[in-house]
Amino acid sequence: MSGLSFERETVTSPRAVVPAFLFIGLLQTMVQFLRVRNEIIKPHIDVRCCWRPLSRAVLSGQPLYVRPAVDNKPPLFELLNLAVAATGQYFFVFFLLVGLANAAAAIFVWRVCDQHGAPRAGLVAGLLFLSTVPVAGGISINVRSFAIAGIVLALTLRHPVARGAAVAAAGMFSQHAVFAIPVLAYLGLRERGARSGVRWFVSFALAGLCVVASSFAVVYAIWGVESLQGALYWTFGAAESYTTDPAVPSLIGNTDWWVASLVDYGMGHLVVLVPAAVVLGLVALEDGPRGLLQSTDVPVVTAALLAASMALPLLVRAFPVYWLYPMPYLAMLASVGFEQLFTVGKQ
Repeated sequence: MSGLSFERETVTSPRAVVPAFLFIGLLQTMVQFLRVRNEIIKPHIDVRCCWRPLSRAVLSGQPLYVRPAVDNKPPLFELLNLAVAATGQYFFVFFLLVGLANAAAAIFVWRVCDQHGAPRAGLVAGLLFLSTVPVAGGISINVRSFAIAGIVLALTLRHPVARGAAVAAAGMFSQHAVFAIPVLAYLGLRERGARSGVRWFVSFALAGLCVVASSFAVVYAIWGVESLQGALYWTFGAAESYTTDPAVPSLIGNTDWWVASLVDYGMGHLVVLVPAAVVLGLVALEDGPRGLLQSTDVPVVTAALLAASMALPLLVRAFPVYWLYPMPYLAMLASVGFEQLFTVGKQ
């Protein structure tokens, strides 16, 4: 038994988990890079129609967020897009960074579980998350991998300034990170009393606002007032048309297509969705909905709340890549289910 215990500790130690997740994350995107470079597949449509043409226009002297260099992604992603383009190795560097972001998200998922005494569940959750990334299109160049890494990083951080800054940075890559803010704030506040909770929340909010303001300030400092106005419009002002577009599978814009797409793409994630649903069902039957919110089993509560909040973008567009948003937390729930299954099997 001592040998088995040592093996378990070794497998779930940072020295094993971090390199393994980095290897998997980078392998996934580097294989995709080779397929793009060898013209086996085309780059993602957003790269072809938006991000690479935008970077070329800006590097040629066109102000960012001024036509034709416009896009509906927030400033941090656009600045990253420009920095990658400036290297002269656009596809290689971007695929490398996406692989690192996916791996980082898996590492942070493991870290969250490890912080609550469940490193083996964290290992399974990280592996489950990485296994879903290719199915959801997360090995292509995309904004969501960076936002997801930022959100899960925020979850590992207890200090309000660090947590607020991390989730705000995630939001400056993808606006949908905003759905994580109420949950991250709630999880921070529930551990504190009323007076210390107010101080915590003020620090959390101010840190986030500083990151957002700094991101737009960089745009203003480099390209001026017109670019700042464009950044504010394309980041926030274009939300209504984005949400109601009938040309995409959206709950509001095209309900029939939305339902079909949600079911179709959801079928590809049943290995995670089924055990996650079983865990939530068992907890609800045992404790009830109120018991779930009051439970001291923080990993389950955390995963359930974030899975629900980060599934909201699927109401906007039921595209495969939108499944990436709730997947880290669904993987955490599923890992609990698998661990319980294996534990029962041994008894």
